[in-house]
Amino acid sequence: MKKKIIKSFLRNVNCSFKKLKKNINFIKQHNINSIFFFLNQNNCKSFFFLNKIFKNCINNALNLGIKFEDLKIHSIYITKGKILKKISPRAKGKCDFVKRISNNITLFLSHG
Repeated sequence: MKKKIIKSFLRNVNCSFKKLKKNINFIKQHNINSIFFFLNQNNCKSFFFLNKIFKNCINNALNLGIKFEDLKIHSIYITKGKILKKISPRAKGKCDFVKRISNNITLFLSHG
């Protein structure tokens, strides 16, 4: 039987790259059941976004008729998203530029 790959994307996440990368490296080592338990127990900003994308991807799989127990993480990665540039006024007519960097999370679950 051919492997089915279910994908899900979460765009423009306002969370730092380092925090997301650290938690994704932790998640890659575990199975789906323990991931859900861990994501629901912790109260971190990055876990909120990771929980959201996992629920979305699993609902996509259930709509295709795939059982929850058969799913495994195929790959998960982060890429750079939009950069929002803001201007902060300073003294003597000068200004500082503030960059708000967002990230994109991509999750692939495999079946089989």
